[in-house]
Amino acid sequence: MRKTRHLISLLLCTLVLVGACTANQQEGAAKGAGVGALAGAAGSMMTALVFGGNVGEAAARGAVYGASAGAVGGAVAGSSKDNAEAQQRAAKQQKELEKLRKKLGDDTFSGMQALVQCKHEVALAYGKTAAKSNKYKLSGLWLQALTLEDQGNVSELDQLAPEIISADSRIDSSEQAIQILENYKQNLQQIRAQFDLPETC
Repeated sequence: MRKTRHLISLLLCTLVLVGACTANQQEGAAKGAGVGALAGAAGSMMTALVFGGNVGEAAARGAVYGASAGAVGGAVAGSSKDNAEAQQRAAKQQKELEKLRKKLGDDTFSGMQALVQCKHEVALAYGKTAAKSNKYKLSGLWLQALTLEDQGNVSELDQLAPEIISADSRIDSSEQAIQILENYKQNLQQIRAQFDLPETC
């Protein structure tokens, strides 16, 4: 996966910049692609959990947006001169990521990135903050629940389940919520594996 991301980054760099990429541009593109793809995949997975949809397709789409924006942005940062075409491409993909962030809220979006990296306490804190907002309450509750599921914290998850049932009209029972979380935990582990992170914390 790491080699694949590096090759994609080099290809993006070649496509969007005039002339060959320098070593700094290649490094910037590869680093930007990795960070952007991780953020996009994690955030898109959460949108599928909160709003419905195919989690695999959502995560893959988010990873592409993030990788494209990150690679182009990273390559431009490593360039000594600005490239209008590269900036336009980066801006377009960045808009897609911003739509995703806006849909989930900043706290949930950042919390998902923390969760993928096994920073459970950080993810829980973001989830609790998001849940205090009327607009992002549901995404904050699901972020907390997925984090607790990932930790194996059954007692706190049981306490949180009634709030999720009350906030999410799609959920009828604690059993249904737990089943959904078990499935999404597997997706979370798959995203970690794709980015060369430990699948379990």
